[in-house]
Amino acid sequence: MSQRSVQNPEPDWLFDTFADGVYTLAYRITRDRHLAEDVVQETFIKVIRSLVSYRGDGPIAAWIYRIGYREAVAVTRRRREDPLDPVAVAAEIDRPTESVEEQVLAGELVARLDEAINSLSESVRAAFVLRDVEGLSTTEVAAVLEISASAVKMRLARARESMRRQLEEYLT
Repeated sequence: MSQRSVQNPEPDWLFDTFADGVYTLAYRITRDRHLAEDVVQETFIKVIRSLVSYRGDGPIAAWIYRIGYREAVAVTRRRREDPLDPVAVAAEIDRPTESVEEQVLAGELVARLDEAINSLSESVRAAFVLRDVEGLSTTEVAAVLEISASAVKMRLARARESMRRQLEEYLT
């Protein structure tokens, strides 16, 4: 991609390039695929509306992930404040889960890995997903989370140690 296209990126290119990563981050924070999809939509609406004001000071990925992170946190907070809707809860219970074939394909390790990631605190999980799942640099993660690089490193160390303990039986 040329420098000019990074300075004036097309909305379609931005979505195609970053939507999966924003979804992964949102899903790990919200722990709900429907909410994560909503976060992706809201994130890219905000990205497209704000594209004119993007100054290009840092990587565009960090800017987009920061918007997605903030949106996912906001959705999570709103959800905590909303009372449970018994009809929605009943629908979730009545809806069939994955097929047996999907469960077998997913495998025990994947399930344990998901459990381990979900057990991390929100701030530690966000740093871990951005760095170790999405592959952002420590500096980019720091920009997304608006914390120092050393704080990112501390969160990553906590996440990796927790993951190591929880997945110990699979690492030997």
